[in-house]
Amino acid sequence: MSMPLQVALFLASVAVVVFVVLLIALLLALRKQAEQAVRQLEEVKSDVKLLVQDSRTLLQNVNSLVTRANQQMDDVSKVTGIVRGWSERANRLVDEIGAAVEPPIFTAARNIGILRKGVGIFMDVLLRRNHHTEEEQEEHHGRE
Repeated sequence: MSMPLQVALFLASVAVVVFVVLLIALLLALRKQAEQAVRQLEEVKSDVKLLVQDSRTLLQNVNSLVTRANQQMDDVSKVTGIVRGWSERANRLVDEIGAAVEPPIFTAARNIGILRKGVGIFMDVLLRRNHHTEEEQEEHHGRE
């Protein structure tokens, strides 16, 4: 074999050895990175499990609150219906009482007004008569 061929083979062998060493170092670094990634994924997995569990608990609590709110809304609707019925009954009762009571009250108020006018006129006439009577008595006493 010739010397240049031996040098070339030697350099090729060294290159292969260096390549294999670098490849092994690179694979070891890659393996180390993969292990770190796996550990981080395990941590994230446990955190995600806790998050999922908390989310489920939160969802159950929200469902419970929604159920209670719906029940309370149903109760409010029932109470509103009852109050509306009472209000309608009260309105009908007030209308009926008003229809039964208003005419006599207006009649009584009108009669009281008429009576007051009559008494006022009577008092005016009575006071004028007394006034004329006093004047006549004064004239009569003045002549004597």
